[in-house]
Amino acid sequence: MARLKLTELSVKALKPTDKYVSYMDTTTPGFGVRVGLRSKTYIVVRGRARERITIGKFDEVSLAEARAEAKRLLSTAPEPKAASMTFAKAREMFLEENYQGRSPRTKYQVSRLLKLHFKALDGGQLADLTDTDVQRALNKLADRPSEQLHAYRAVRTFLRWCTRPPRRFIKHSPMEGYEPPSRDNRGSRVLSDEELVAVWNAAEVFPRSVFRLMMLWGTRNSETVCIAREWLKDGILTIPGAHVKNGRDHSIPVAPLAQHVLGGFPSGNATHFFPGRWGEGHMTHHALPKLKAEVMEMSGTSGWPT
Repeated sequence: MARLKLTELSVKALKPTDKYVSYMDTTTPGFGVRVGLRSKTYIVVRGRARERITIGKFDEVSLAEARAEAKRLLSTAPEPKAASMTFAKAREMFLEENYQGRSPRTKYQVSRLLKLHFKALDGGQLADLTDTDVQRALNKLADRPSEQLHAYRAVRTFLRWCTRPPRRFIKHSPMEGYEPPSRDNRGSRVLSDEELVAVWNAAEVFPRSVFRLMMLWGTRNSETVCIAREWLKDGILTIPGAHVKNGRDHSIPVAPLAQHVLGGFPSGNATHFFPGRWGEGHMTHHALPKLKAEVMEMSGTSGWPT
């Protein structure tokens, strides 16, 4: 931690940095400002355990207000340490309680993000968790900004849940003041008529034909790859709400062109139109990037979302 006499001008002059840096005030010991890439946040560090408490952001709280709050916090004894609770145990409780009545797909996605990307934290105590631990896990996803953002949101929601009564596994979330690592990439790419024809032709062969169905139906990739044969009855395909983002059954009339596409799929004993890798269940949407790359290369297109 660096030391600096904190004034409105000195705090304003601090430059953004890729790694968080704390500047502790030389006139009020324990009071400081934490600087990141997108924010400056006033903090207090107190007690033998070096407990860090967030006061507020530079552009939302004046220096005088922050210093007054810091003095108040420094004059009080730190709260007793939170009850023993590991990251893994709290995560399982969170998934079970917070997603009651929610769609299985939503629960699965959050479970996947927390178990896959934060596995290294499983055995640690929540009370000892710092934002550095979380940032270390998120930094490993820097080459996948969309996945990184989803992981950030999942762990932020989880840690907020841990602070609320009646649980209170931790007094404060270590992600307070932590800015999102990226922003949603809302694409505006629209294929021309000629490009649509090229993509359609490139997606003729199974399983690349999944893109033909998405073009015809306007369904999401995760909804399309999971369609089961039993969902198709009397020319109507009904996707159950558990597989749809809004949680409601979604019925699609299967027009002749879509019937022709589905008719070209291998059948065998598969229960789904897009069987899983070993012939069981359905193909996951994680298989789509490779298929998408093949279609883009064959069609001479690029930059379109799925």
